Amino acid sequence: MNRAALNLMICICVLISLTGCSLKYTVDDPPAPGFVYQHVDKKPITMKVVDQRDSVQYMVGISGLQRVDLTLGNVDDPVSWIANGLVKEFNARGVPLQLAAKEGGAPADLTLTVRKYQLINHRASGFSAWESYNLFLGQVTMGSKSCLIPSFFFNSKIPVWSMDEIQKPCISDPMAVVVKDVASKINQCLFGYGVSNDDLQKLTTAALSSVKADSPTACFPLIDLGGTNNPAAMSTLKTFAGHGDSFVHNCAVSAIGTLGAEKEFVFLEGRFNHFAANDRVMPLKAIGDIGSSQAQNFLRQVQTGELYREENGVRYCTDLYLSR
Repeated sequence: MNRAALNLMICICVLISLTGCSLKYTVDDPPAPGFVYQHVDKKPITMKVVDQRDSVQYMVGISGLQRVDLTLGNVDDPVSWIANGLVKEFNARGVPLQLAAKEGGAPADLTLTVRKYQLINHRASGFSAWESYNLFLGQVTMGSKSCLIPSFFFNSKIPVWSMDEIQKPCISDPMAVVVKDVASKINQCLFGYGVSNDDLQKLTTAALSSVKADSPTACFPLIDLGGTNNPAAMSTLKTFAGHGDSFVHNCAVSAIGTLGAEKEFVFLEGRFNHFAANDRVMPLKAIGDIGSSQAQNFLRQVQTGELYREENGVRYCTDLYLSR
């Protein structure tokens, strides 16, 4: 490392250690999905969002960031932000979802109750990676249908020249992935819409091209595959789950859980045992998505182990899915 870079890292370390300092970031809008569901009922659907979070603090700093004031410059209310993000995501997928009027309107068609929603940020020192753990827990209800909706995404980045470098990988991307994951799970619970095999092939081609080109947005075509609700996407996702790039295989494994991993427990357990340290978080997330007694027992075993005590991401993910 040259002297200028070393001096910058020392300055960052000092900055993080100072009481009362602050870091402000701007959140990008989630990228539009690359697919539209088929055979969608075009009757508008209204959604009521109820905020029942156990903690209203969204941006949380721990360890080296504990005394840093972390803020989002363009997000005043994170629950409103994710609610609007879900509407945009569903509309782009061809589902005419809209937010219900807050007062005086007709009863909403569905209700999403938000119980937990936080972006927890960790950095041990000015020389280590910035890690972010974006977690969500909600309950969606429509008539006689009701589902618990958990979501989790982990990513990390070592900033070199500027703290602005963590904005996309540790702020915007995790927030976008959670929006898409929650939308996909709501669709599975309430609507059951899916993507045709022809459209799935186009998405698969786009994902292959994006990953091959080493695109910084390669995550999202994989997340799209998880949102298709088409089981034929599973083989492609399992292939990408073995990719050498952490961000790529984390997105692929997350999407496996989203798509429906009831038959993939052994595969995900293998990924968990193969990956190192915090890369084990996303197989845990996908196993949590299964929701079976076998999956829950696996999470309980993790909760008693050394990895749970040492890795923040493993702990937050395990606790989230065991609270369902």
